[in-house]
Amino acid sequence: MKAKYLGFIICFYISLSATIFACAPANKNLVLDDLRCCNMLSPEGVDSPLLSWKIKTTTEGISQKAWEAEIATTKELLIKGKADVWKSGNQESGEQFNIAPDVAKLTDATGYYWRVRILDNAGKLSEWSKPAYFSTGLKDQSWKAKWITYTNAKNSATPYFRKVFNLGKQNVTPVKAMVYLCGLGCSELYVNGQIGDSTRFLDAAQTDYEQFALYSTFDVTHLLHKGENCFGVMLGKGWYTQDAGWGGSSFSYGNPLLRMQIIVLYSDGTRSVLGSDETWTWKGGPVVKTNIYLGESYDARRELKGWCEADTPCTDWKKAILATNNLPPRVVPQTMEPIRTKQLLKAVKMWQDTTGNWIFDFGINIAGIPRLNVKQPAGTHLTIRLAEEKKANGNLDFTSMGWIHHGKIFTDEYICKGEGNEQWSPRFAYHGFRYAELSGMKDKPDLSSMSLVVVHSDLAKSGTFECADPQINRLHELAMRTVLSNLHGIPTDCPNREKCGWLGDAHAYVKMANLNLQMNNFWLKYLEDIRSGASRAEKKTLFHERHNNTFYNTEKPAGLPYMIAPGKRLCGVASPDWGTAMVQLPWWLYVYYGNKKVLSDYYPGMKQWTEYVSSLARDTARTNKYNKKTKHIIYQGLGDWCPPEGNKAIDTPIEFTSTAFHYLDVCIMEQVAQILAKTADARMFAAEKTLIAEEMVANLYNARTKTFGSQTADAMALDFGLVPKGDEKAVADAMVSNMKEKYNGFMNCGIFGIGRIGSMLARNGNSQAAWDMFTKKGENSFAWMWSSANATSLWEILPTNSNSQKVGSKASLNHPMQAGYDVCFYEDIAGIRPDASGYGFKVIRFEPLFTGHLPWAKASIESPYGTVASSWIKEADKLTWQITIPANSSGLVALPKGKDITVNGITLDMKKYTPADSNREYTFYHFPSGNFDIHTK
Repeated sequence: MKAKYLGFIICFYISLSATIFACAPANKNLVLDDLRCCNMLSPEGVDSPLLSWKIKTTTEGISQKAWEAEIATTKELLIKGKADVWKSGNQESGEQFNIAPDVAKLTDATGYYWRVRILDNAGKLSEWSKPAYFSTGLKDQSWKAKWITYTNAKNSATPYFRKVFNLGKQNVTPVKAMVYLCGLGCSELYVNGQIGDSTRFLDAAQTDYEQFALYSTFDVTHLLHKGENCFGVMLGKGWYTQDAGWGGSSFSYGNPLLRMQIIVLYSDGTRSVLGSDETWTWKGGPVVKTNIYLGESYDARRELKGWCEADTPCTDWKKAILATNNLPPRVVPQTMEPIRTKQLLKAVKMWQDTTGNWIFDFGINIAGIPRLNVKQPAGTHLTIRLAEEKKANGNLDFTSMGWIHHGKIFTDEYICKGEGNEQWSPRFAYHGFRYAELSGMKDKPDLSSMSLVVVHSDLAKSGTFECADPQINRLHELAMRTVLSNLHGIPTDCPNREKCGWLGDAHAYVKMANLNLQMNNFWLKYLEDIRSGASRAEKKTLFHERHNNTFYNTEKPAGLPYMIAPGKRLCGVASPDWGTAMVQLPWWLYVYYGNKKVLSDYYPGMKQWTEYVSSLARDTARTNKYNKKTKHIIYQGLGDWCPPEGNKAIDTPIEFTSTAFHYLDVCIMEQVAQILAKTADARMFAAEKTLIAEEMVANLYNARTKTFGSQTADAMALDFGLVPKGDEKAVADAMVSNMKEKYNGFMNCGIFGIGRIGSMLARNGNSQAAWDMFTKKGENSFAWMWSSANATSLWEILPTNSNSQKVGSKASLNHPMQAGYDVCFYEDIAGIRPDASGYGFKVIRFEPLFTGHLPWAKASIESPYGTVASSWIKEADKLTWQITIPANSSGLVALPKGKDITVNGITLDMKKYTPADSNREYTFYHFPSGNFDIHTK
């Protein structure tokens, strides 16, 4: 009886819900736009579709109360209301991203169309969105293609592979052809002599190949011919066969190999499945030598005309070899934007050095590849060497390139074929450089003989920032250039010497990257790199003690990450201040993108990491060297890496930075446990949080002078909530005193402090000190970087004075770990940040703190809900401020006390904009979604 009653209630609820949608009046001013699958527009080859949309309206205060989505096999069926795959039904929810359809109803390697409509908070119904598209990829059981390779003698040319297929079928024609390609280390796809995607570079991205590899999906329908079609692959070594450099150390997984599947759909609904196997053929090509670090050598005389055309005779090609060793156990789709060639930079200056070589200056230091444009006799051997810096005599200075670690200066070579004008760029190597040295020319080149092609992961720009001060704008520009120069499928430390995904570098600038770029999918892939690498257990391996110069060896359980991910160069198990990325990265994905799924996906690893670091504080073998009485202080770590003048100048104790990060991890874990309804864990982490804070204050805080002892320590303490209540302003004042008394009014922070000091000063009553720090000139200033050191990117050690310039010139000149300061520009100058009451920009905090220091500033951020914007102008005591809050989100807006305030021309109505909170200077008001023109005087 109870079951029947419950069934009746459920049926009634479903019927009522459907009736509400069916009977709801229409809202013509409600448009659903920017439909995405897995955060991408019309993606091909996804494995687990996640749907999202944005709500566009000019009506204030719109929020979503319910949604309905449909998926169909054709656009026509969808438009007719005859969705034949999946219908969600009416879902009473405000969620508009990370919506998972019933994947059991989806077929591999199939295109789908979907649409959505919503019910708003006024009970009105939007029209159906325009159809959007995605296609599914291949699950393991759908792969029929075989892994193939070739006879790879040492230093042999990389191969062309090809195969001719007749796609004709009687009385039917091909209507669509998809290619699923995994080329290791990297590859280029060709069909009938044309490249599949001319802008993809080093595709697919690097992974820990012993765990998994990525494949890319291509729609090649437009490249097909009637009858016979030739499919070809140009294979490079990439990261998979990294068998040179590093002083002879091999980080190779094996010989290059590929797996490619072709699925052809016909007009009668049938499909053909074709793929790589031993019937394919190969031949060595013009890339005679390639290494991701050392460079590439290309002999144009070895080019094979028509090599990927069906009617080209290939009698001297060899049969492909079935690969049986070193195969990735899994291949998964690359669900992030690929690395691409981007803008072309022309040389701004050219001269001849003292040895007769020609030097090209491209004006900025950036990651890319050189592009030759020459007309030379056949056999002319051109050599290109690259550098970030030049010497006083005009010759190139290779010091910062890290070549000494690899045993050779990074070099690209091209041998001309002598057939008129020739253009060439490396295919399977890239560099970070500003200057290029060209030798071997038979005559004098000109500025057009060499250009620079910028390459980086093709991440959408989601943030913009600009203000009235040119020095602030320049700092923003340098940060952006440096970060983009180090996003190549993984977040690298530098584009030259190492090209490694150091965990500590990544968490140092994660928030800055999230504000500027659409990083969600990129970080998800990197998190899987960390987790896959961490999955191995070792009986005895390297652990870091202190300063990256003392170590110990012990057992590593599966699940603990290494210092670097992915790859075979690991540099030991992650230290507490580097491995915190294991906890921080998922959290900042949630904070900036509202990605709750990542928290549940990575919770086990986050918890294991946090408990491991807790165990270090109780390990007497570790603590007895330092303080036998502490139970929650962490003494292991590298410290506040790379302050001005280098690591010898670190003035923040490792036990502070490592313990502070552990405290942050525990705080995060408490919140994540609450979000995921893990009540016992939340209680456990809450208790531990209190104990850590108490011990840090008791052992590391000077209650008399109100400081933890350094700028970085005080900034971290303020940021993480470690400062005793009521002492916040005093601790910020102590930072200012430290700056004035010891560092000529400037910061002395490494990567842990530089991303926090500006914001923590401004948010704790010292915006003037933060402004002075950012805009200072001369010795001990950011301006020194370009006025004296001529820096166009952020150095590993920032050249902020003459000493740091000297020290920094020997290290990398392109290091994104220093870019964290850019957060202050968005969150405190423009005044936009996600509020803790609704992460993912569900609730947006608008609080510009520098209106007393410059005439104007503006910023925008493309949030999961839509565009968030803040633009303010200050004239005398009048502030004009435009803000934009997207539909289905809201704002907390800081307005000054004691001022006359109007919103959209009407005196502030505190019934409409209700007060939420206040401090000494501001009251925070609830604002609904919409566009608002605010005036205060």
